[in-house]
Amino acid sequence: MKMKTQGKYGVTATAAAQVLCEDVRNFSTRRRNILYLMHRYLVENGYYSSAEALKTEGRLTEEYELCDNIDLDGMYLEYASFFNMKFGKYPKILKKMAPKIKVEMAAGKNQEKSVAPPKEILPPKKQTAEASLANWHLGVGAATAALNEQPLQIKKMETTAAADSMSGQENRACEIEHGHLGGDDALFSSLDWQSLAELVKTSILQENIKLRWSDVCGNQRAIELIKEAVLTPIEFPQLFAHGLKPWRSLLLHGPPGSGKTLLAKALYSETQGQVTFFNITASIMVSKWRGESEKILRVLFHMAAKRAPSVIFFDEIESLTSKRDRATDHESSKRFKNELLQLLDGMEHTLNGVFVLASTNLPWDIDEAFLRRFEKKLLVQLPNEAERSCLISRLLGSSISLNPRLLEQLVAISDQFTGDEIRLACKEISMHRVRCATKVGDHRSTGASSKESQAVMEANVEKAFRQVRPLGQKLLAKHEQWQQENGS
Repeated sequence: MKMKTQGKYGVTATAAAQVLCEDVRNFSTRRRNILYLMHRYLVENGYYSSAEALKTEGRLTEEYELCDNIDLDGMYLEYASFFNMKFGKYPKILKKMAPKIKVEMAAGKNQEKSVAPPKEILPPKKQTAEASLANWHLGVGAATAALNEQPLQIKKMETTAAADSMSGQENRACEIEHGHLGGDDALFSSLDWQSLAELVKTSILQENIKLRWSDVCGNQRAIELIKEAVLTPIEFPQLFAHGLKPWRSLLLHGPPGSGKTLLAKALYSETQGQVTFFNITASIMVSKWRGESEKILRVLFHMAAKRAPSVIFFDEIESLTSKRDRATDHESSKRFKNELLQLLDGMEHTLNGVFVLASTNLPWDIDEAFLRRFEKKLLVQLPNEAERSCLISRLLGSSISLNPRLLEQLVAISDQFTGDEIRLACKEISMHRVRCATKVGDHRSTGASSKESQAVMEANVEKAFRQVRPLGQKLLAKHEQWQQENGS
């Protein structure tokens, strides 16, 4: 009976699976695959001479290349996870060797020469056989006598310079991994850690932002806390010389558009040149490779500590710190959160000079363990009447003339508006004037038309403000209740 080869998922798939199974079980195929894996690992880690030697001795050709989704490090991690899941512990790959010893023969100072007894004359054939046997006994006897007479001296093998350098590199790599080595520009000797360090460096803000604390309308309580945490230790270090430590973490929450990110921008602008500012997003932290997100976190906090004073700003932190008891959470997400919890908790002792600033629109989605790590949790309030008046005058004062009556009316309309919603309404007014200026038509200059244009302008201004549907009004009550229960 002939086997059919057609079929989309039938015999063809079965035959392919059998071929793959045979490849796995075949010793020569398995050996070839391992050699290619080792070759790629050596190349990726900079061992180019060793990789070339392996390619020559292993007779690796250009006929084959490794698939993109396989590497030696990934196989190691998968095996460790499988071993842990099966036996409840991780495999022990290496073990320390016992100290090597060498045996030295202490040469006797007064060695007596042995006098050979007179030999008996034998026939030629018998003489030859007896001579070879006598020589063998003589050699064994001499060695036995030397061992019996001379004391043994057992010494540890001296460590060579190469072994010293290798041990130093291993200790250095260990210190890098645990974040205890200084000088982050020169400490990452491994290519993996260098690439992670370069990724983290891209989050350091270098932009020239012109923003001052006076440009922020309202939120004076948040500004005072940020100044106490960042600026006061720089300007008055003697105040914190006797055990007192500044605030090391602050969580800002409030409706979208209330000014949380604006406060972070103002902090960066006011401390530019004095403080290293890390702007962290989920795209930098989350990696598809197993265990790499935790490494990025460790590199981030290590670099922040070495470049202190520094600020780590997590925008929309609820995407990284959601509750851990959800059934949909992946194992990698749980490991990442546990690593972040450990780093935040250890800041007081190991990461001096690092301030963590975070913002969120959904504080009730953050895990309670992360909330405990934040020393201060503050609600960013909506602007009050005086602050709205100041903000509208600042945004519209250069484009239109605001009389007191119109300004008072706009302030009343913008009740429960966030600062960003007021900005959008004022931008709509400015864009309307741009549309009018770009229209091609008749331009009348009579007094009546001038009064009419003033009335139309005021109507358009009111219309622009009434078009805005405030989103913060829906969430403000929920944020206020959460602040009463969890805020500090």
